[in-house]
Amino acid sequence: MESMIKLPDDMFRQEILQYLTVHDVVKLDNACMNHIYRSKLMDKISGVILIGDKDRSVKASLFKWLGMRRIYLININLLFEDEEDDDDDRNENDDDSHNLVVMENDYKDQFRYSQHIVMSGPIRDIISIFIITHCPCLLSMDIIDYYWQPTPPITDQTLESIAEHCTGLESLSLSDCRGITDAGLITISERCFNLRSLKVDKFYSITDASIISISNHCTGLQSLHLGGCHQVTDASIISISTHCTGLQSLNLDCCDKISDNSIISISYHCIGLQSLNLRWCRQITDASIISISTHCTGIQSLNLDGCCEITDASIIPTSEYCTGLKSLIISWVNITDASLIAIAKNCTGLHLLETYGCNGFSSGELRHDFKSISELRAVLLSIYPSLQI
Repeated sequence: MESMIKLPDDMFRQEILQYLTVHDVVKLDNACMNHIYRSKLMDKISGVILIGDKDRSVKASLFKWLGMRRIYLININLLFEDEEDDDDDRNENDDDSHNLVVMENDYKDQFRYSQHIVMSGPIRDIISIFIITHCPCLLSMDIIDYYWQPTPPITDQTLESIAEHCTGLESLSLSDCRGITDAGLITISERCFNLRSLKVDKFYSITDASIISISNHCTGLQSLHLGGCHQVTDASIISISTHCTGLQSLNLDCCDKISDNSIISISYHCIGLQSLNLRWCRQITDASIISISTHCTGIQSLNLDGCCEITDASIIPTSEYCTGLKSLIISWVNITDASLIAIAKNCTGLHLLETYGCNGFSSGELRHDFKSISELRAVLLSIYPSLQI
């Protein structure tokens, strides 16, 4: 420990601290709890900027501990917990005022270097707006608002704050944010022109208006996830295809108003497409997939789960043209052994194949057809449970 303390500050930070996680720093502090060098160690750590971990959440109490020691994070995954209050007379406005005072006192400078933030839990506008206004370097924001919590959901006010303070935003992910409408997304589109990735998951109120606005203003969009956005129609996706031609990933999971018109337009204009999820888009037919296989030959991931109009007519040519496929999900579609044989022959780099619920397979043994696919991790066949490789 003494030798560590004697290291010059710049060497200490470059050679040691850059490899430590937030939780490593906490453990280091705990290990020195009763040590004579603890105060000197904390002085050396003070002011350090850690990379942080977007995949591991930090509770508010730990975040406060970091703030007291002036330890900053580039990547933050902040978990908000629903606090029980025994005072029945205290109303929501009092809670908001109390939380804002706490944030001002404990976290005012904690976000100055943050570039990537994940917020999850029962989130209120007043808290999210405070964080956003103190993030001059923010590049990506993920918000997961627990819709089953009794607290009011975040609203368009949060997106308006992002649009005002974080115009350099490149990635925005919103899940279960039931209080956000088209108006909020339109505000984002009109200010955050550098947006490259947008995820709006389970947004039942989002319509074509906001997605068309995104396509018109954020033409550099590369990834679009609209899972569960049931009101989105072909008008949105056709607009995306013509304005955002660099699109690489498109997820339309359960967007049941999407038809072949959308996907054929995507295939013509977004030829660099690498990932396409059409799970339970029941209007999609072979015409869409044939067009994708013809024009987007570099596609690596294709999900057609529940697209009941899909047959061998599109899967066989897809295997022939898109030989770089790594993930293919074709459960509950109308294919036969002919598709599986073609896939085994042509897609030798396949990692994942799912074919649950396909009733067109024979009772023959197909295991030998997949032996050449050395990297295949799982073959999930409804009537061939033995095909686990």
